[in-house]
Amino acid sequence: MELINKLVDVFPTRPLKVMKLKQEGRLHQTRRIFAVIICLVLALYIALKAYPGLVDDYKISRNPVVVDNHIEGKCRVKYMFNYCSVKITTDDGDVIERNYTFIGGKRGNYHVVAVASADDPSLVTIDLAINNMLTQFVVITALILLLMWAIWMNLVYFLRTRKSIKVLDEMNGQRLKPVIVPIKLKSYGPITTVLYHANNIQGIDDKYVAHFHDKSGGGPIIIGELIKDKGNALAVIGQNGSVPIILDQDLTRCDFTDNEIQALKEVLS
Repeated sequence: MELINKLVDVFPTRPLKVMKLKQEGRLHQTRRIFAVIICLVLALYIALKAYPGLVDDYKISRNPVVVDNHIEGKCRVKYMFNYCSVKITTDDGDVIERNYTFIGGKRGNYHVVAVASADDPSLVTIDLAINNMLTQFVVITALILLLMWAIWMNLVYFLRTRKSIKVLDEMNGQRLKPVIVPIKLKSYGPITTVLYHANNIQGIDDKYVAHFHDKSGGGPIIIGELIKDKGNALAVIGQNGSVPIILDQDLTRCDFTDNEIQALKEVLS
């Protein structure tokens, strides 16, 4: 409370303008939407490319029979994964192309045989695919879930940022006062993400987010110590008691004068 009282004493009483952070700009918001679209398209592509073949392999595995079909293929190893492309030519001259991904890391040639379903001879694969069917399913599903997680996180941050921008627009031109806000920090390279709760205009507790770049204004102004990435940060709030906006270390988020910035930094030091 003593620090807040000192900050209030030197805080400007004139109306202030609050700026958007670099990560809250239209360009970065558009990038998030593009990232969501790309991840969604990629997840659908992987699912449509992989799961039908896995379903066929499962049907074959229930009643398999070895067939004398011509097989051509190659495998490449990356880290501990094998990526194999195979062409199977049936007795009728039909060519079946399949791609397989499984854990192994073995370099060199594989000895494989063609396997068909005794119940439906049109379903053909290789024994290597049958043996690694579960591994393929786990790898493909994990990759899709990772993409879905990326979609979810981008949408969450996009919507929370939109809420913060709306609060910022409503706050502009008002007389502001400093407040201390409980926060949680997450760091992604040069980006520091601040998560915090506040009551919106309807009085409902809601989640808000602010993204700081180390090379653009620095991170948030931390008050006290951080414990397991949790602590308090300096923010400003409008006259109507709206949601607080987190300030940056360089105090460039508001249109403070040089003298006002110097006075605030002296109190914070």
